[in-house]
Amino acid sequence: MSFTETVLQKAREAIEKFALIENGDRILVGFSGGADSTVLLCVMHSLFSERVCAFHVNHMLRGADADADEEFCREFCKSRNIPFSGVRIDVAALSHGTGVEEAARNARYAALDAECKRIDARKIALAHTASDNIETVIFNLSRGASLSGLRGIPPKRAQGEFEVIRPLILCTREEIEGYASENSLAYCTDKTNSDTDYTRNFIRHKIIPLIKEINPNAEARVSSAGEKLSRDESFIADAAKSFIVKNNVSNTCGIRALKELHPALRSRVIAHMYGTVCGEMLESKHFESIDELLESGKNGARIMMPKDVCAIISDGELSFVHEKEYARLFEKKVFSQKVALGVSHFDGFSLVLCQKGSAKGDIVSSLSEKASLRAKAYIPESTALSLTVRTRESGEKYVFGGMTRTLKKLLSGESEKAKKIRPVFCDEQGVVWLPPFRIRDDVYNNRETTVYELNYFEYQQKDDSYE
Repeated sequence: MSFTETVLQKAREAIEKFALIENGDRILVGFSGGADSTVLLCVMHSLFSERVCAFHVNHMLRGADADADEEFCREFCKSRNIPFSGVRIDVAALSHGTGVEEAARNARYAALDAECKRIDARKIALAHTASDNIETVIFNLSRGASLSGLRGIPPKRAQGEFEVIRPLILCTREEIEGYASENSLAYCTDKTNSDTDYTRNFIRHKIIPLIKEINPNAEARVSSAGEKLSRDESFIADAAKSFIVKNNVSNTCGIRALKELHPALRSRVIAHMYGTVCGEMLESKHFESIDELLESGKNGARIMMPKDVCAIISDGELSFVHEKEYARLFEKKVFSQKVALGVSHFDGFSLVLCQKGSAKGDIVSSLSEKASLRAKAYIPESTALSLTVRTRESGEKYVFGGMTRTLKKLLSGESEKAKKIRPVFCDEQGVVWLPPFRIRDDVYNNRETTVYELNYFEYQQKDDSYE
């Protein structure tokens, strides 16, 4: 069988096997002018003729060579009556000198999306091959990729409103070049493709030939393994999605539920939680750090993730929040003021101070609709009317039950929310009361006739607010 027949047969097989193209689909072919994209354009045009358009992106990174490639693509399409369009994007200026490859990729896909909308195409055909796939798998494996990365290049994937398809994904580079030779196709050659200082080129020119000495059909075998891994990944991903939906997981999930999950599911749920905050992916080393955080289970324990995201344990839950949001939710706010008779509102808690036995039912009842009574204390009048409520300070302690207790140790088992809002009540001698513990011994033992009741409420809303 000729190379031309082989490539056409494998393209038809991929289109049918992976359901790449439906009846009536208009197809936009990404056309760089290289051998792979030139063969792809010819194959797609021969199979779908007038439904195919070519699109070229000049990244303006290679000077005259890039301009020559653009002109080649335009003339190639003109000679074959294939609709052609293209854009020029100054990627160097767009990237501000850093992350040029990522900037180029993002700009390229944005341009492809825009062109699809303009010509009403539904599919974006790209020229990745089985040879590109094995290079990708080896590259990902060397970086410690997960199951998802070891699948290699997917035959199709969603791209915004459209779908990226790869009709040549079963063809080898040798077959592509054979097709071009048999059909006398000219194409552009990027000089950087032979530079083995680039990791992918090193894999292509140094590693793959050695692997093919072991198995000449290595590309096909890796593609077959990728299909099996994709099947397994799909099953695990569906199970993780089921857990996420059932437990209404966004950026927060219970620690116990997470620890009970199989590690394969837990990592995907955690990836979802992190992604809801910043839309990014985590690397394997980050999952290991989060597993250690979960194992500690300590309230207030936290670690920083990429993109200024904080993973924190609070109230038996693991949460991902932006660093600025962490400060709003968990850091203490400094305050100090006299405790007034009646009802007083603060950020996250309220107080009701009145004489013991006085009618306060309506007040407490109305508060309990929005807050819960966490503690109460009975305090002699002389102390009650001179109390100050304020933020805790470092190193504070007080005596109750005949023992000196540090506030830090008393709150060690509390949530970050509690540590943030839990106040202390003081007189001139120091701390009188830290809810929900007992009041200071000398105040507790005071035998004054008039006693006041101090009720401490905490609000339950997630944002610690109240009306």
